[in-house]
Amino acid sequence: MKKEIEEFLLLLRELQKIDPEFPLQYAVCLAEIAMDEGLSLTQLSQKTGMALSTVSRIVGALSKYRQKGPPFGLIKVTVSATERRRKELTLTAKGKAVIESIGDIVAGPSPADSKLATAK
Repeated sequence: MKKEIEEFLLLLRELQKIDPEFPLQYAVCLAEIAMDEGLSLTQLSQKTGMALSTVSRIVGALSKYRQKGPPFGLIKVTVSATERRRKELTLTAKGKAVIESIGDIVAGPSPADSKLATAK
C-alpha cells in the first residue's frame, strides 16, 4: 500500500508543478479533455457532473482566460467547423506534455528501468 501512496503523491506533485494550488476539479477536466479531445463544454459538464458555469470557468483558466492569476495554457478552445455555437476543447503542446508526464507516473517504471535498478 505504501508504494501506491508514493505513486499517488508523485502524481499530485506533478499537478503542483502546474501551480502549487492546482485545483482537483481542474485536473479532472484536463484528464477528460485528454481522453476525448474535441469534446464540447456541454459534454465536459456531463462527463464531470459539474455545472456548465463551473466547467466554463475552469476551461477559461485551463486555456487563456483565467480570472485571477495567469492562465495555464493547457488547452485550446476553438469554434467547431460544423456548428458555430459549439466550442471544441483540445490540448495545447504544453497540455500534452503535462498529460504525458502524468501518464509516465501512472505507468510506473518500464521493465528497462527495473533491470537498470537491479543491476546497480
